[in-house]
Amino acid sequence: MSDVSEVQLRKAELRAQILARRTALPADQRTAAGKLIRDAVLDLPQVQMAGTIAAYYSIGTEPGTHGLLFALWKRGSYVLLPVLRPDGDLDWASYEGPDSLVPGSRGLREPAEPPRGVDAVARADAVLVPALAVDAAGRRLGRGGGSYDRALARVGPLVPLIALVYDGELVEHVPAEAHDIPVRAAVTPQAGITLLTPA
Repeated sequence: MSDVSEVQLRKAELRAQILARRTALPADQRTAAGKLIRDAVLDLPQVQMAGTIAAYYSIGTEPGTHGLLFALWKRGSYVLLPVLRPDGDLDWASYEGPDSLVPGSRGLREPAEPPRGVDAVARADAVLVPALAVDAAGRRLGRGGGSYDRALARVGPLVPLIALVYDGELVEHVPAEAHDIPVRAAVTPQAGITLLTPA
């Protein structure tokens, strides 16, 4: 077995564990966690100063971002959301309120606005990133499709990349491969912002 396949196996095991824990989390606890994450993100100076914020519309058991997106939009931030392309890459389009979203592929909700191109994320002042787990070195466990790693590779080194996770998902070690792009901070419901130190 090669090193890469061992890393992929460890990723798959950790992914399955976290998804099972998220599924077992009662809906009211997920809702409360989403509100705490929303408030913590809105208080971040990096987000308050950001003119353009790339974010995502949560689905399933992900920490909720719907209220956060609405709050950012209402206070005048320009919010970009991903649009999944057929090749697995992410295009970006503007969020113009909850009524501006339409069903996308893989159960996603996407903006109905015209796409701005895959490089639009590079113009964001802050990027909110979905994750299943994050470690102190910024290694992020995603869903396994690689879409976000491709997108984050376009973002400059000084732009805050902020993962939103539940308590207990800031873990000791996340297995990583060469193409995995580290994040620079994590927000959890109880601890709020945790700055990370990518290697």
